[in-house]
Amino acid sequence: MKSFNASPVPKIIWLKDAGAVSKRATVSNSDNSSQLLITSAERADTGVYTILVKNIVGQETFSFEIRVTDDPKPPGPVELDENVPGTVTVSWVPSPDEKKDDRLHYIVTKRDSVKRTWQMVADRLFNQQVHRHQHHGRNASIGSASTPRMTWAFPNPPSQATWEVGKRKDKFTLNMPESKGCSFESPPSITVPLKMHTSPETYECYMSCAVTGNPKPSVTWYRNNLSLNTNTNYYITNTCGVCSMVILRVGSKDNGDYTIVAQNPLGRVECSTKLTVK
Repeated sequence: MKSFNASPVPKIIWLKDAGAVSKRATVSNSDNSSQLLITSAERADTGVYTILVKNIVGQETFSFEIRVTDDPKPPGPVELDENVPGTVTVSWVPSPDEKKDDRLHYIVTKRDSVKRTWQMVADRLFNQQVHRHQHHGRNASIGSASTPRMTWAFPNPPSQATWEVGKRKDKFTLNMPESKGCSFESPPSITVPLKMHTSPETYECYMSCAVTGNPKPSVTWYRNNLSLNTNTNYYITNTCGVCSMVILRVGSKDNGDYTIVAQNPLGRVECSTKLTVK
């Protein structure tokens, strides 16, 4: 919108680059102002606009520049040459929009084919100054941008902009020391010994101890050197290494020395206690 003062009411003419404005432009005039409105502006609307105000007394002009920015068209095709091992020369055909925007520049990125991550190689490359760029990498893409805030780049690099550089992989050899055999076998061991017991007649008496060993030891209970494992007067159990024996009703015959013997192919161990019946 441009304001003015004129009498009599002037004639108003809008020009673009000294020619007619776009048919998409709408001009609204009042007694002291004029407005030019372009809806859905395009890059083609970039140019120098002039408003001409004239009546029978004279005329005045005012000019200003409008620059319309947009996502530029991609460059291409892209060519890749490996003239020196490990170094790639990237060259490309300029974007068609380069002639329309002298601030358009190019961005070169590369992607590591192992890590799958993209890294910036070069930014703000102006085609009229630089057409080739050398860098080390595996995959590359070329993008163009008109301004730093209007950046264009391939989110997924097109096939012509993807390249591979073969790399010889050295054979990896790992010498491991010869492993020694690991055995979890162990001889029997009494980890919790039997305790001394004193019990009145007719009472219940409980004896126990803890035994470890691998393979699992066989356990035998003795009273005065006589085996009790088959004696139904004694309740004997061996659960998770806890060996126990219960005398449900103690009598004078139960008085004496008690021994538990644990053995497996790797060894033998025993533990003794005494029961005194009152």
